[in-house]
Amino acid sequence: MGEVERLRTRFARLLVGILWTNAGLLLVGTPASGPAQPNLTAAGVALAILGTLAWRIDRIGWVTRQVSSVALVGQVMLLVYAFAGHAYQADLHMYFFAMLAVLAGWLDWRIFLPATLAITVHHLALSFVYSAGVFPGGGDLRRAFLHGAIVAVQAAALSWIVWSLRQAVETSERERSEAQTARAVADEARRDVAETTAHAAHERRRILHDLASEFERKIAVIARAVIASISSLRAASQQMRDGAAEVSERSTAASEASRQSSSNVIAITAATSELADSFTEVDRQVNEASRLVGDTTKQALTVLDRVGDLSRKVQEIGNVTHLISTIARHTNLLALNASIEAARIGSMGGGFAVVAHEIKGLADETWRATEQIQSQIDAIGVSGADAVQAIDAMTATIETLNQISRAVATVVEKQNIATVEIAEHVRCAASETVKAGGHIDIVNRVAGETGEAAHHVADSADVLSRQSADLDTEVAQFLGRIRAA
Repeated sequence: MGEVERLRTRFARLLVGILWTNAGLLLVGTPASGPAQPNLTAAGVALAILGTLAWRIDRIGWVTRQVSSVALVGQVMLLVYAFAGHAYQADLHMYFFAMLAVLAGWLDWRIFLPATLAITVHHLALSFVYSAGVFPGGGDLRRAFLHGAIVAVQAAALSWIVWSLRQAVETSERERSEAQTARAVADEARRDVAETTAHAAHERRRILHDLASEFERKIAVIARAVIASISSLRAASQQMRDGAAEVSERSTAASEASRQSSSNVIAITAATSELADSFTEVDRQVNEASRLVGDTTKQALTVLDRVGDLSRKVQEIGNVTHLISTIARHTNLLALNASIEAARIGSMGGGFAVVAHEIKGLADETWRATEQIQSQIDAIGVSGADAVQAIDAMTATIETLNQISRAVATVVEKQNIATVEIAEHVRCAASETVKAGGHIDIVNRVAGETGEAAHHVADSADVLSRQSADLDTEVAQFLGRIRAA
């Protein structure tokens, strides 16, 4: 916030107080009486409220400045009207000039234009309507113009003063701000020069010490790394010598074991080949057994078919025998009837009775014979059924044997294939074992060469350790000379 805004803010509170003071004067300090008194008081309070609302809403804005200025002049108009006919009426015209001077506190020359116009219009209007409300004893138009001209001159003077004052305040504020800025810049420059000088000297010393410290730190790091590398190199060379010796010993033992393994693998190869031949023979025998079981199964099925045919023929014979037995029973009944008829005829039918008796005897023998034949046929049917069941059981057993034979043949075939593969793998293993023996001999030779190289590395590490110690001494002397400078 600038200086003009701060002055306007303080003046706004003062102006609101003046508005309400004028409202109080209209209430208690006027000689007017009668019906017009309450109206004047209400109008003064309304103008005070209008100015206060404008200030609360717009604070010190353009609207607040215009509204409050017109309200203040309006209250003076009401006071002049309230003192109509009083000895102080002419003196209260001076209050217009006082309030115009008060409005200069807004530091805005434009507010005098509406205030002056309002005063002039007020005087002219009342000069035509009620001149006693403006001038004691009444007045004329020339007097109203005279007062308007005086107010215009005062307003013009106040406008110029306010404009000049505002320009001076703004110029003073701007120059003060520029002066403060320049003083701050100068102070900052002096501080910068002093700090730069001190900083330059300090920085020079610090740079030298930092360079020396940084160089010393880096050299120390490098030296530690070299020492650590030398120690690691010594340890590595020792491990290489020990490892080479151990590898040489183990490679010798491995070479002997490899040769022994080669001999064992070759022996296993021969045994595996024999095992493969044995499985081939077993496979042939199993196939032959499967063939015999198949032939037996076919013969059993043939016997089963023949027994079935026999059972059907026996059943047909039984049917014929049953028919004969039935005929014999009928013949016996006919012979019995013939005997009865012969006995009824008497002596004339004696020969017929003998024949009927003979027929009856033959029928009885035929019936008994057919009964015996039927018994034999039933026995043959039972035996045939037993034979069929036995043949079915034998067929089931043969089928089981056939399945077992096929399963055994499959397993033997797989074992044969596996044995052949094992033989091939063993042969490859034997070949690889021989090659591994050759590689182990090469490893043994390389281990010897590695032991010699490790010995040379250890000698180089000792030389490097002595050179690192000499470098550390030279660096310490160099840093001492830099710090002394």
